[in-house]
Amino acid sequence: MSVRIDIPSSPKAPPPPPATAPVNDTMRRLQIGIAGVLTVLLLVGMAGLIGDRARQSAASDVAATAEVKMPGDEEKTSGAPLEELGVQAVSPSSKDENAATDVKVPQAVPSSSSVPDLEPDPALQRARQSKQ
Repeated sequence: MSVRIDIPSSPKAPPPPPATAPVNDTMRRLQIGIAGVLTVLLLVGMAGLIGDRARQSAASDVAATAEVKMPGDEEKTSGAPLEELGVQAVSPSSKDENAATDVKVPQAVPSSSSVPDLEPDPALQRARQSKQ
């Protein structure tokens, strides 16, 4: 049995690409490029306008906030923020007073009566003693 393989002597060459692009393709690329450039210019211009407006409003806000007085501002006389919240500072004399007083912790009063549920089972105690 023989298998025959035919190899063509000259392979088919692909057709050469066109030398020049069609006019419609060139015009379309040119239009897209110009539209892109105009879009970028429009976006940059709008960003500049927004930035200018933001600077103007910030400058006017600074002038307006300098004139506004809040109702709680007049009451602030001390510079200690903890005192404004009601926290009192510990003075050396009050430390001595606290150290001198004895702290009395209430103790549980031993009861003479016992709860039957909490008493140990006598049968269990006898079983433990017999194992020893």
